[in-house]
Amino acid sequence: MNKEIMANALATEGRGVKVFFAEFVNVDYLFGYIGRIIYGESGLQNIYILENSFWGKMLFINNHLQFTSRDEFIYHEALVHIPIQATPEFSVKKVLICGGGDYGASREVLKYPQIEEVYIVDIDPKIPKLIEEYFPEMLPENPKDSRLKLIVADAFERAKKFLEEGKIFDLVIIDSTDPDIGEITQELSHALFSEEFHNILKIICPKGVIVQQCGTPFTMKNILQETYKLYTKVYPKEEIFCYRAGVPSFGGDTAYIMRCPLVNPQIPKWKELEETKYYTHEIHRASFILPKFWKEALER
Repeated sequence: MNKEIMANALATEGRGVKVFFAEFVNVDYLFGYIGRIIYGESGLQNIYILENSFWGKMLFINNHLQFTSRDEFIYHEALVHIPIQATPEFSVKKVLICGGGDYGASREVLKYPQIEEVYIVDIDPKIPKLIEEYFPEMLPENPKDSRLKLIVADAFERAKKFLEEGKIFDLVIIDSTDPDIGEITQELSHALFSEEFHNILKIICPKGVIVQQCGTPFTMKNILQETYKLYTKVYPKEEIFCYRAGVPSFGGDTAYIMRCPLVNPQIPKWKELEETKYYTHEIHRASFILPKFWKEALER
């Protein structure tokens, strides 16, 4: 029997380059994906869109996974519905989303007909366009909703302008990439984790809720700790709450830090929405139950 030595080249299965794509998570630890790169660009940020058989389409910024089409709803529903439902019913009218050019947070906010105005301020003009082309499911039910205003700008600088204009918001959502750790700063979101930025937010959102994602603490403990310390410098400690949501593609629970000057934010106060896949009033209450090692990290 003749031994087969050579093999035929793989047939072309579709557009894009099929690769093994790795995301470094921690020391000697990475997540790997096999898929097709269907978009790539180096501009303000390094952006790649990967198509994977399990996760669907995946957006990477500076080699860090931002979301997948399979489970992004968990991250965005936790980011939006918990802070809204923590407030007295119908009290949130004006919302500012810092970052959020992927439309996921605005999609969830606009599910409340009582909300009158939603600003997205994202620094990268490419992100909204890429979402429209590759992730249309992340757009609001009505992409032309008159309540929605997209501003392409640095959210830090735009917040200063809102301050000068005397603009007041009921809810500020900081939906950004993770901040840089160390001396090198390349992430455009870095300033959104600063004391100066939050001192501005405290003025333009004086009586409302301010919420910020702060990574997955199991592999990013320092982001959780530093964000919490930042909030304690700017806001009264009794107004600061931490909650969590398990996002499978992130490899663990994502942490959210929330400033809420209102009573009992752990108890939902609005009518439960039907148009959600993750959020329920039961999930709302459970989200504030933290593992012991999270609590210990926050106390250090």
